[in-house]
Amino acid sequence: MKYLLFSVLVAFTSPVWGQTTSGRNESALQTFFSSPETVLPRLYEAAIAHSGEIERLDATRDVANVDVKLAKKRSLNMLAVTTSYNYGTLPYFATAETSSTPTYQVNPFNLGARAQYSTGFNVVAPFDVLFGRRATIQRQELVLNQVAGQRKAKESEIRQTVILQYQQLTLAKAMLQHYQDALQSASISRKIADKRFKEGEIQVDEQMAAMDFYGKALLAHEEALNKYQTSQLLLEDLIGMPINNLMLGK
Repeated sequence: MKYLLFSVLVAFTSPVWGQTTSGRNESALQTFFSSPETVLPRLYEAAIAHSGEIERLDATRDVANVDVKLAKKRSLNMLAVTTSYNYGTLPYFATAETSSTPTYQVNPFNLGARAQYSTGFNVVAPFDVLFGRRATIQRQELVLNQVAGQRKAKESEIRQTVILQYQQLTLAKAMLQHYQDALQSASISRKIADKRFKEGEIQVDEQMAAMDFYGKALLAHEEALNKYQTSQLLLEDLIGMPINNLMLGK
């Protein structure tokens, strides 16, 4: 009976396991149900890597990191290098004879045009930026810490969900084993009842009772199999891959 149950579990665990019953796959399936201390860390890692919420928080963390760097470099916005170029006549003009004291010319058109260059270095420091720089950096760092805390909380939530799904799948497997045994017992009882009825040893009502018992056992087995498959699919959706791929390291 146990061998038949194992064959059913292998057939319904995944399409790959349904196609092959190699020793490696059988060992991986046995390890999955018998060694939670080995399996659960793998499930945690796969579920966290597959989580869309974790991916969103990682993106938010990256944005917060960039904001912290920008806040630290914001003081550079106060600095500016300026250059200018002018060409034309000037009201003050120094000649060779009066190089120390420029002569003011009322009519600039009497002067020749000349080019003039200028360069400068400006510092503009608004008080809110100057004195609030440290607070701005601290605020961005707090946002970064907040995102890190949210990620830890989400990871804990995912681990709890993985534990519940794993326990449900393990329980569904035990229930399937129980109803598999019950179905085999009911099948044997029905065959014996049919044989005894044909030989005239029992009445028709006893044969019908055996058939009814078999029908109920078959229905209970199908319900248990459905719960097992549902639990398996929910866990695989949570980790983002078939269970056999996780256990075989694919």
